[in-house]
Amino acid sequence: MIDYSVIIRTTGKAGAVYQKLLDSISGLVPQPKEVIVVLPEGYEKPSEQLGWESFYFCPKGMVTQRLFGIDKCKTSY
Repeated sequence: MIDYSVIIRTTGKAGAVYQKLLDSISGLVPQPKEVIVVLPEGYEKPSEQLGWESFYFCPKGMVTQRLFGIDKCKTSY
């Protein structure tokens, strides 16, 4: 079995679109070892949640948030 992580870079305001992403992650087989959600500093966590993901905050930026998530990631994939 492969161990992998899902990293989500978001502002937490996508609502139904974000929920659709979470539903898709819930249906993955095998499940990811971790789901990392990276939000910009000063933003709120989205109300849509899996219940087992990790939330982190860093400076806002497409690349900045993605790299931050990669640094926190515990898997190779």
